[in-house]
Amino acid sequence: MSLKPEPSGFNDHFKKVIHNSTFRMVFLYFVLFILSSFILLSFIYWSTVSYNYEQLDHHIEYDMERLQTIYNVSGVEKLKESIETSLKQKNYDSIYLLFNPQTKTILAGNLTRIPELDKPGWHIILLDGLTDNPQQKTHSARLLLMPLPDNLMLINGLDIESAHKQEHMIFNSLITGIAITLLLGAIGGFIISISTIKKINLINETINQISDGNLNLRIHLRGTDDDYDLLARNINEMLDQTHKLMQGIQNISNNIAHDLRTPLTRLRSRLEAIQQNCSAETSKGISQALQETDNLLTTFNAMLRINKLESGAQKGSFSQVNIDQLLNDVVEFYEPLAEEKGLKLINAGRQDNSEHNTIYADKGMIFQVFTNILDNAIKYTPEHGKIRIEYKYDMSRKTPEMVISIADTGKGIPAAERKKVLEPFYRLEKHRDKQGNGLGLSLVAAIIQLHKGQIEFKDNNPGLVVCISLPCSC
Repeated sequence: MSLKPEPSGFNDHFKKVIHNSTFRMVFLYFVLFILSSFILLSFIYWSTVSYNYEQLDHHIEYDMERLQTIYNVSGVEKLKESIETSLKQKNYDSIYLLFNPQTKTILAGNLTRIPELDKPGWHIILLDGLTDNPQQKTHSARLLLMPLPDNLMLINGLDIESAHKQEHMIFNSLITGIAITLLLGAIGGFIISISTIKKINLINETINQISDGNLNLRIHLRGTDDDYDLLARNINEMLDQTHKLMQGIQNISNNIAHDLRTPLTRLRSRLEAIQQNCSAETSKGISQALQETDNLLTTFNAMLRINKLESGAQKGSFSQVNIDQLLNDVVEFYEPLAEEKGLKLINAGRQDNSEHNTIYADKGMIFQVFTNILDNAIKYTPEHGKIRIEYKYDMSRKTPEMVISIADTGKGIPAAERKKVLEPFYRLEKHRDKQGNGLGLSLVAAIIQLHKGQIEFKDNNPGLVVCISLPCSC
């Protein structure tokens, strides 16, 4: 059974995706792509529409100059004739009106009523009520109003319905273009992000497996010589060098431990043999020497076990472990020692209403964790003190955990030194008078790391609370 946290659902997967740096980079690129496409296509739309209306205005101005020239050269009758000739060409886009503003008299043109225009110049009007053509009643017109001699006014313009249709066609084409561009951009961004995420996930998964103890594993190279292959190659070279250094350090530690453990074992056997045939005074001295030899052997055994755990050589035999039964066994084992020292050892059990009481662990290793911690609590708690053990099921984190707390009323550990006590051979100055080798909590930390758990120290005022968090198997 795997100890890695399983995704708790779509929400967790979605959060994982949106927090991915590649996804955020692609999303930012997509937003910038949308913005730049919108600005570019808006500029194209504005330029095209403006150009069309400028051409309409040029046409109207040119025709107005033509009609003014006819009037100036040939008079009003020739102007009326020219307007009628232009209208007979059935150009329904053209708008003409020659009228006398004082008498409200229409002299020529295709408007049935004089529009209400306040001053000469450019105007845009609705043709509703100004023409008999049913097709033009809902249209708009772009007009140029110019005064002529003899109190006459001339309107020259164009029905701009066709221009409006062209404008709508351009707008719809650009919207369609934007939609197609965004769709292609989204598909391209999705493909790029998925490809990038897969490559990064492959590197992360490989590194996670290496962290789990498979130190010989390396990141697969695809042979493309791209940035990811270069990154993978550099990481592999770094892992090779790190593995080499770790093996060197572990070999030195193991060789020292092995080489010294054998003569110490022989020395202990010889001391026991000598003790059987010596005086009582000599026997007492030999007993002290045996005790120091046992302490050295315990230290070397602890060093070897820590090295095996940290290197991944010792995987453990994982199974479902009942936390109630485990804590009962630990308390039962240490209860006589606590009573002998005058301490009150309390097994408070569960502190919540949950029914979950199993963890997925190596029972022997976890038993070692709690015995080491409880042994320290008994050792450093003064007479008539109290030690309390309890546990609860914690769902506040992504992966449900079982949190076991061991609280004592002893001397405690200063906050500045709580991380250091997990290092091999580190001991507090105030504890130097106590027997020990400084490896107990290092072994605890190595076992908890193997189980993907956490250890935390808190104040008990007075004393210390050791909190062990282990992934729950439920």
